[in-house]
Amino acid sequence: MPVVRFMPSGKERTIRAGATILAAANQAEMPIGQSCSGDGICGWCRVTLLEGAGNMLPPGPLEKKLMREKEFTPKERAACLAKVNGDVTITTTYWGHEHV
Repeated sequence: MPVVRFMPSGKERTIRAGATILAAANQAEMPIGQSCSGDGICGWCRVTLLEGAGNMLPPGPLEKKLMREKEFTPKERAACLAKVNGDVTITTTYWGHEHV
C-alpha cells in the first residue's frame, strides 16, 4: 500500500492505491486549504510533489482543466483530485513555508 509523506512535518500515512492526496492528508490530520469541498474547482488544495511523481495516476480531465486555469507548475497537483498509486512526498504553502 502506498505511503504519503508530508513535509516538513515528516508525518506519513499509508493509504489504499487510488486514494487522493486529500484523503491521505485528512487521515493524517494535515490540513490542506480548500473552499470547494473537494469538487476540483478552487485550486486551493494545490500541493507540490517532492518525490514520487511517477507514482501518481495521471490527471483526469477535471484536474487537467483546473491545473491549466490555475497555472500549476509541472510538479503541482490538486490534492482533492490527484490519486496516489505508490509512495509520494508532498508539501504545500498552506503549512506555512514556501514551495521547495
